Amino acid sequence: MEIPMLLAISKATKLKYPEVVFVCSQFTALFFSIVLRCFFKPTKYSPTVRYTLQLCVGLSIALLSFGWGTLHFLIDATICYILTLTLDPRYCPLVVTLVSVAYMSAIHLCFQFSNFGVNNLDYVGPLMILTEKLSSLSWSIHDGFTKPERDLNELQKKMVVRQYPSVLKFYSFIFCPQNLLVGPCTFYTDYCKFIEGDLFKVTVKHGSGEEKQVYKEPSATNAVIGKLLFTGLSALCMLTLVPRFPIMGNVDDDWIANHSFLYRLGWLVISIEVAKSKYFMAWVWADAINNCAGLGFNGYDDTGKPKWDGITNVKIWKFQTATSLKVLIDNWNITGARWLRHVCFDRVPVQKKLATFMLSSIWHGFYPGYFFTFGSASIMVPASQKVRVNLRHRFLSSTKLKAFYDVITWFCTHLCLAYFIAPFTFLRFDLSIKYFNSFYWFLHILAFLAIIFLPGKKRTKPSSTTSEMNGSYNHNNSESLSNNHRKSD
Repeated sequence: MEIPMLLAISKATKLKYPEVVFVCSQFTALFFSIVLRCFFKPTKYSPTVRYTLQLCVGLSIALLSFGWGTLHFLIDATICYILTLTLDPRYCPLVVTLVSVAYMSAIHLCFQFSNFGVNNLDYVGPLMILTEKLSSLSWSIHDGFTKPERDLNELQKKMVVRQYPSVLKFYSFIFCPQNLLVGPCTFYTDYCKFIEGDLFKVTVKHGSGEEKQVYKEPSATNAVIGKLLFTGLSALCMLTLVPRFPIMGNVDDDWIANHSFLYRLGWLVISIEVAKSKYFMAWVWADAINNCAGLGFNGYDDTGKPKWDGITNVKIWKFQTATSLKVLIDNWNITGARWLRHVCFDRVPVQKKLATFMLSSIWHGFYPGYFFTFGSASIMVPASQKVRVNLRHRFLSSTKLKAFYDVITWFCTHLCLAYFIAPFTFLRFDLSIKYFNSFYWFLHILAFLAIIFLPGKKRTKPSSTTSEMNGSYNHNNSESLSNNHRKSD
C-alpha cells in the first residue's frame, strides 16, 4: 500500500519508503498539533470536538503509516476495551495486561520468524506503546474502583480513573496522533486533562476574596523551538556520521582481524555514540510535537518559567553527563519506566525487581541480542555500584580529585553502555557471541570480580525515618529497570 507521491520522494532522496512515510506522518502530526492548539482551544470548543479531531487525525496517520497493520491496533484495543468494561475491576487489569502483552508478543514473534531483522518503522513499536496505554489504563481503573484514596501511592493518585471511558474517549486516547508512532506514552488521565483543558485551569483569588477558575495556558514556543533544533542536529548526525561509523562494523571479520583491541574499543564507543542520534531525533521530535499541542506541561520551575518535560522520554544532558549506570538508565525511556512501575513494580508482592525486569524484557521482544543486553546490564549495574561504594569516598578530599573521579567514572559509564548495548542492534545470537568473544568478555569478567570480591555497603539498623526513605528509594529505583527501546519509540 504505497502512495505514489511518497514513493517518488523516496526515489528522489534515496531514503527508504518507510522513512519517508515516518517523516511525513510526524510533520502531519506537528502541523495538526499547531492547528489544534491555535484554533481548537478548550475554551472555544467542547471536549467532544477535540476528542473527535484527535481520533480522526490519529487514525489517518495510522492508515498512512501501517496500512492494514492498523487492524492490529483496532483488534488489540477493542478486545482489551471489552474486557475492561465487562470484567470485575479487581481482576480486570491482570487479564488486560496479559492479553495485551500476549498480542504484542505474537506480533514480535511473527516479525522475528518471518524476517530475521528489524524494520525500525514497522508497527511493532507503536504496538508496544499501545500495550503501555491499555495495561496502564486498566490498572488505573482498578485503583479507582477498588481502592480508597488513602491506599494509593503518589503515582497511582495521579493516574487513578474513577469512571469507565466512553468509546470516543478510549479510541481517541489510543490513536492520539502526537504520540502514536514513537511515543512517549501519554497516560489516560493526563490525556483527558489535556483535551478538556483541566491542565491549564488555575484558581485566581480576587481582592474581594472571591475565587474564580480561569484558563491560563503558558507558552511552549521556546521549548518547541529548542527541541526542533536539536531534532535537526540529530537528523544531520544520522545522515553524516552514522554511515561512517556503522555499529555492524564491530562484528565484521576483517575489521576484528586487522585492528587492535584498543582501536576497536574506541570505534565501538564512537559508533554507539553516533547511533544514539536516531533515538534522540525520534524522541525529542515527538516531545516537541506533544508540546505543540499542549501535552507535557509540568508546572513551573523556581524562576516561574513553565516546564515542558512532563512526558519527556530522555533527559539528554543528564544522560550524556551521567557518571554512573544507574543515573544513565534513570534518564532513558522515562515514560516506559513509569509504566513498568505502575503496572508491575508497585503491584507484585515479591521479587519486584525480577518481575519488572522480566516484563521489560518481554515487552522489547525475543531477539537473543536483547537478552544479551539486559543480562549484561543486570551484572554491570550492581558491579558499578560496588565500585562506587568502595572508591568514591577516596576522591572527595579535594575539588581536583573529585573532578578527576567524575571524568573517569563518566568515561567508564559510557564505555560500559557501549559494551553491553551493542547486541541490541546485532539481534542475532551468533553475532552477539562473536562480538563479546572479540572483546574477550572483559567487562563481564571485571563485573563478576567486583561483585564477588568487593565488600558491599555496610548496613545500619534503620530507624523509622530511614525505612521510609528506603521505601521511597525502592520505588524510584524501579524506574531504572526499563532499558533501551527496541524502536525509536
